[in-house]
Amino acid sequence: MKKVLSVLPVSIAGTLIVKGFSAGFKSNSCFVLEKDVRDLSPEDLEHFKPDIIFCYDYGYMHNSTLCDYILANKDKYQLVHYFADEPDGRYAYTDYPEMYKNFKKIGANSFVWDREYCSELPDSLYLPLAVNYKAYKIADFDGYEYDISFVGRPLTDKRQRVLCRLIKEFGTKLNIFSYEPHFLRSVEEIKNSGLLNEEELELYKNSFKGYLNNEKELARVYNRSRININITLQGTTSLNYRVFEVLASKGFLITDDVSDLSKNFAVGKELESYKDEEDLADKIRFYLKYPEITEKIVYNGFDCVVKKHSYTARAKTILQSIKK
Repeated sequence: MKKVLSVLPVSIAGTLIVKGFSAGFKSNSCFVLEKDVRDLSPEDLEHFKPDIIFCYDYGYMHNSTLCDYILANKDKYQLVHYFADEPDGRYAYTDYPEMYKNFKKIGANSFVWDREYCSELPDSLYLPLAVNYKAYKIADFDGYEYDISFVGRPLTDKRQRVLCRLIKEFGTKLNIFSYEPHFLRSVEEIKNSGLLNEEELELYKNSFKGYLNNEKELARVYNRSRININITLQGTTSLNYRVFEVLASKGFLITDDVSDLSKNFAVGKELESYKDEEDLADKIRFYLKYPEITEKIVYNGFDCVVKKHSYTARAKTILQSIKK
């Protein structure tokens, strides 16, 4: 039986992903120990003696003492890094860009969520994100609470332009769930950019509905929203975690179109996509008018993630692919 140490990152999204892979490794008959990177020590490794150290992005490299110990003893472990951010981007290395250069010297097994980034890391493999659908299980549906919902950072010009367009088109129908400091920052940025006038900016401020702390809270919002919007922040070809978790929550999703979307889902049957702001607004109007169509798409989307996009399957791919 393989012993896997799953290193939980500081990132909330990263923690959800690592926990998903932990469940996947367990389903593949591995013994798994989860430890927060901030609490992990060399003594923990000496005691547990893992065969595999699995982490999100640069993982243990954020802890210099731990990193030095692991690299000095790397022949004892299989080091596996799963990148769900851009390898050469601030969301992955935070304030330490030298991690990107140093990582190439480690010789770890690396898997990336977006095909484009395979060329950035030596010998890395493409592995799409997945979802532990059981973590998003909800009680029986008892009616909608929200018309249009967006969950995530309302930051960057790309996301703010889309959200401001939705405010202009749909006003109070838009609901934004975000970490409050990120939302307040977006208010200032939108105000300074002039994307909204004063009246529209007040509507935007009122769209804020708070922060969602866990899968149960996320699932409830996704499931109780007539339409969930995804605006991919990183990557160019593949799908972010939001796509999988909305469908796992039996929610209806309209996501921006990327090249791998149609390779993983039947667009128009299991979810919907949009090409630009105008296309998104048109499709929102259509699906708000015809909820019976969204209900069929929701069922198909949920069925797809259960059958094709489990962490059990993704973990099996890793176990079969890592260097012996």
